[in-house]
Amino acid sequence: MNLEQGIETSEDRLGRVQSLVRAFGILDVLAEQDGGLTLIQISKRAKLPRSTAHRLLSTMGALGYVQFNQQNNHWSIGLQAFTVGSAFSRARDLGQLGRPIMRSLMLEARETVNIAIPKAEGIYFVAQVEAAGARPTMARPGAQLPIHTTAAGKVQMAHWQKDELDRFLSKRSLFRTTDRTITEPRQLVANLSDIQRLGYAVDDQENASGTRCVAAPVFDENGYPTASLSISGPIARLGDDRLDQLGRALSIAARRMTGTIGGRAAA
Repeated sequence: MNLEQGIETSEDRLGRVQSLVRAFGILDVLAEQDGGLTLIQISKRAKLPRSTAHRLLSTMGALGYVQFNQQNNHWSIGLQAFTVGSAFSRARDLGQLGRPIMRSLMLEARETVNIAIPKAEGIYFVAQVEAAGARPTMARPGAQLPIHTTAAGKVQMAHWQKDELDRFLSKRSLFRTTDRTITEPRQLVANLSDIQRLGYAVDDQENASGTRCVAAPVFDENGYPTASLSISGPIARLGDDRLDQLGRALSIAARRMTGTIGGRAAA
């Protein structure tokens, strides 16, 4: 970066890309070896100068992607790398294990069914069973949407601990995506209380105008919400009575999915 002009050069971009490639190469090397490796071993296997390997390891260590054992001077995979890998595994398993339940629900409701997981304070859609003739929505696999504007996100928030919700509200502004988005913290907290009581959440054009969504939570083995099962569609098809019907059907299907993945419903 040219500091005087504030202009990023192609050399700057190339340098960052090269550092990323080298960092991922180090992770690949560490992943192949149980028990970790010394700095010299890593630099040789990754084909990097020792100083470069140490600089990258120090940065990744500060971020939690690698860890250093002072007793044997070995570097190994860190907790953050494990967390990222576990998130991918969870998303893959939910999409595979939950597909029969999603398909059964799709046939019952005649609507497209989605499964989503919380990710980086948003909600990330990982799998979908599409109904015939259904109009595409924003909840497609690979999409990440705001957690407070979506039924899939709000049903997760409804089961957060109070301190977790307080932290979210204290550090995040509830930005608006439509004129129906809930942006007042007290109103959102009241909505989350209703969601917990009902067992399902509704997004009434809060994320996209003309679209409604309903979602129910899937729980992990600790009784904590790990995913959301949802249906979204145009308001012409998802009237008030239909939303209640779909909410109850989703709650039943989500409990089945919770059992399928070895989870347990929250107390």
